[in-house]
Amino acid sequence: MPFAVLPAQICDVEPVYDVYFAAFKNEPIIEFLFPGGGDRKAHTAGTVQWWNHDRNGYTVKCVDTDTGKIVGMASWDIFWRPGEEGAWPKPDGAVWLEGEQRTKAEGVLVPLWEMHEKLFGKNRHVYLPTMAVDPDCQRRGAGRLLMQWGIDIAEKLGLAIYLESTEAGLPLYSRMGFERLTYVHMIHKAEVAGTEEDVEVPLMVKMPSKAKGMAFEDWAKRGYP
Repeated sequence: MPFAVLPAQICDVEPVYDVYFAAFKNEPIIEFLFPGGGDRKAHTAGTVQWWNHDRNGYTVKCVDTDTGKIVGMASWDIFWRPGEEGAWPKPDGAVWLEGEQRTKAEGVLVPLWEMHEKLFGKNRHVYLPTMAVDPDCQRRGAGRLLMQWGIDIAEKLGLAIYLESTEAGLPLYSRMGFERLTYVHMIHKAEVAGTEEDVEVPLMVKMPSKAKGMAFEDWAKRGYP
C-alpha cells in the first residue's frame, strides 16, 4: 500500500483525529487531556475553529493511496516569520476543560510549555506538537513520511525542529537525525502523569544543515544564527 503525505483539509478533521486517538489510547496523558475519551463532537468543532484562524499550524495527513484511508497525521507549527508576531505563543491553558480536570491537565502541560518557552523564547523554529500513525499501519513508513515533510520545510528555512518524544517515538526520531537534549530535563511526577513511576520526557532537536554540526546548546548560546 503506497503512502503519500498531503495537507489535511477541514473535512479531514474527524478522520485525522480518529488516528490520533487510536494511536495514543494507551498513553496515560490522553486521560488527562481528554478524560473518558473526551467529547469528540466538541473536539471536532473546536479544531475546525482553530484551523480557520491559526497562522502557524500546518496539519498533514498520510494516506493509503490505494484506499484513500488516512493512516497517519502530524501537526507542525512553523514559526518562520520575523518578529514576535510569528513567534510561538505560550498557550492560555487547558481551556477545553474545567475545574479539577483542567487543573490535572495543566499539571502535565504547563511544564512542557514553560520548557518550550525557555528553550526557544521568541526565536524562529519548527515545532512538532503531535505525530500519530494508525496502530494497524505502524512500522510501514508512514511515520517517516510525516516526519520528512516537516524536516524538508525546516531545512529550506534553516530552522531547528523541536519536539517532546514518547519512549516509543525515540527510535524513529533518532534515525531521522534528532538529538536528545541532555543539559535540560523534563520530569513528570508519577502522581501528575498517572503512571507508577516518575517519567522523563525526551526533549529532542534536529538542527538544520546550516548549523554545520553545531549542537543545539551552542547554537542557542550564539543567538540562533
